Amino acid sequence: MVTLDFFKEILSAHALRNNPVANYFYEFNIVVFDHSIDAPDFMRTYFALKDNKELAVRTITEFEFREIIYKWFFGREHSKNINQDPAENLEKVNSFYHSLKEFTKEKRIFHFQNVNKQSHEYQLGIDYDYLYIDGEEKNFLIYFSAQG
Repeated sequence: MVTLDFFKEILSAHALRNNPVANYFYEFNIVVFDHSIDAPDFMRTYFALKDNKELAVRTITEFEFREIIYKWFFGREHSKNINQDPAENLEKVNSFYHSLKEFTKEKRIFHFQNVNKQSHEYQLGIDYDYLYIDGEEKNFLIYFSAQG
């Protein structure tokens, strides 16, 4: 049976394999939150964001979602992933995505945007993608972040 811990382990393993030899590191994770909580409010609270009044979401397609996963799993500049075969990597991403979709009972996927439009801040990372999955029973935040 697939559990939330299963996805956390996969994300953690990919984050570790991609860690560059530099003064920053990758953090990949998935967290659950209730439908009654507004997604931007959840982001502000979970990450203790300050002065983030411009936190918006935009709907993305399954294809865009898989592209983001591929980028963070296999497309980073110093990726240490053992298999560099793009076709096999794509198969792994598709398998991960389909398992995630089945687990979350995904209805829609959103991408967070416009974090402090007026000035660039690094509260969420040097480079990042924060995705919100509207599930049938719960909502999920899956994120990929380079932290410094």
